[in-house]
Parts: sequence; structure tokens; C-alpha cells
Amino acid sequence: MFERYIPKKFCREFVEVKQSSRQLVMFMAVVLGIKPAMDDWVPKKGFEALKRVCRRYGLLLKSDVAFFEIDAPGLKKSIGGETLTTTITKGVQLERARPEDLIHVFIAKTKDNLERAFKNGWYPVVIKNRVMQKPYIDLQKFGYDLGYPVCCVKFFRHFNDWNKYSHLYETFKNTKGQPSYLCNCFTKDAIYGYIYHIPCSFNCSLTKKLVVSLREAIKEEEPEFVEEIDRHLKLPFLIFYETIMYAFEGGIKDKKLFYNKVYFIGRGSGENNIYKDILERGDCLFLEDKEVIILRNKKLIGKINPPQTEFAPQTPFLIQFF
Repeated sequence: MFERYIPKKFCREFVEVKQSSRQLVMFMAVVLGIKPAMDDWVPKKGFEALKRVCRRYGLLLKSDVAFFEIDAPGLKKSIGGETLTTTITKGVQLERARPEDLIHVFIAKTKDNLERAFKNGWYPVVIKNRVMQKPYIDLQKFGYDLGYPVCCVKFFRHFNDWNKYSHLYETFKNTKGQPSYLCNCFTKDAIYGYIYHIPCSFNCSLTKKLVVSLREAIKEEEPEFVEEIDRHLKLPFLIFYETIMYAFEGGIKDKKLFYNKVYFIGRGSGENNIYKDILERGDCLFLEDKEVIILRNKKLIGKINPPQTEFAPQTPFLIQFF
């Protein structure tokens, strides 16, 4: 269900060059003039082809450094390494990159937007075994450079601390009323989503306003893609953390999820997909405090008690968008 999507025409070349649909919607948003800039990663062997695609759509592209050895374990042992969050990788100058190494690129329609995103879009760096953290002001500016709502950037600044918070759970707690599928960020790395930021709530008015414009613009170009995105966003979800998330075919009734299929939509296909086996054995689940109770044919199959770690605390919650 979360397979690669290939547009019929609009921005099809982007998918063909990358051999992936990831960030397709973000690229469309920049092309359509709704998003000021984006950053992405492309293998060096496809870098020149991506530059040609950008020129075809009237976009500018600027490259940063190349990355290799994704999730390099040794970097976590650096001084301050416990503050590093998701993807950890080694960097190399562009001219020394191998064909398979990933180049960090910035894409925008105007030179000013491109330069602002490039200036603020850097990541923490390890130099001589010590982590050099990115100042908060650069984080905040980069959020604005990417077109994220002010309220969401401020919320991110407060809660994007993996040693203290589950950012998604904080957004869930901050949601008043019915969650809107227009504010569903869970599928951002699984192709079918309109936003790449974590909203301040799952019915954030500024996020909804942004997505309404984007959705209508994409619908003019690729109506079938919009139908698929909407269908995926309205699935029920069980969220443990930003890297551990599951979507289901089914529905939530009386705080219980009844389902017949499970999809892992978190980051990484192995190390983070730790609950899929037990979830696939069930057809119903519900939460008791922080414990996930799994049933099949109304009989107990098992329970999930997420570890209460100091880093990346797991606080599970169920949600379905409308």
C-alpha cells in the first residue's frame, strides 16, 4: 500500500532520477510556488540528472556535502553524541564522493530562497570527536525557510528534544477537537503526505490552510495522486515514537482499533520495526496507560510494554484522522 508512486506526467522525472518517490510532494510544492525551498539527498550518480530536472521545472539547485556510511555507530560515542537524534552519517567533500554517496541538495525557485535555506540548513557536526550543535536560531530560521507555519516552528523548538519528549505525543496532547488528515505528518517518509513538518497540533489552522492550497494545486496536475494521499492519511495509526510508527487497514471504535493489515511507516526497515510481528498476530488492540493490549478473536495475544528510556521515550497513542 505504501509502495512507490510514479506520476503520470507532473514531476515524473523527479521519481525516475531518484528511483524513489520520497519527497515527491515537497518537490511538487516547490515547483508550484507554494513551498519556498526544500532540501533532499540524491546519489552522486544521479546528481547531474537532478540538476537537469530542476532546470526543466524552472528551479535552482545548490549542493552541500556528500554523505556515506549511514548510521555510523562510532559517531554516537563522540563527546555530546547522546544529543544526536535520527540519521547519523559521515560526510565527505563533493569531489571525493563515490557514485553511491548521497549529496545534500537545496532546491528553490528564487536565488534568495535558495541561499537562505542553504545558509540555515546545516546539521550538527562532529569535529575531533566533539559534537558541534546547531544554534536554535538557525533551526528556527530554517523552518521558516522551508515554509513551515510560525506556530509549528516554535512548537518544534520547544519539544524537539529527544532526551525529554516524544514530539509527536506532545502534538497529540496539544490537539483540541477532531484531528484533520491535512495535518497528518506520519506518512512524510512513506510518500503519501502533504507536509514534512510536525505540526503544533493535528488540527493546526495554519497547516490546514497551507495544505488546502497545495492539495488543490496538485489535484489540478495529478488528481489520482491526491486520491491516494487522502486515502493513506485517513488510515488509523499507532504511534510509539518518530521512528516507530504503524498504519493499519481498519478503524477505531470505542477507543479500540480493529484491523486486518499492518504497515510499518517509521524510519529504517529493521532496527525500528520491532513490534510488527506481534501486531500482525492480532486483529484488535487498545491502550491501557502506556501498554498496548493485542487481541485476536477477542482472545489475548500479547502485550507491548515500550521501554522507558532516557533517550527517545516511547509513549504510544492511537489516532485516526478525518
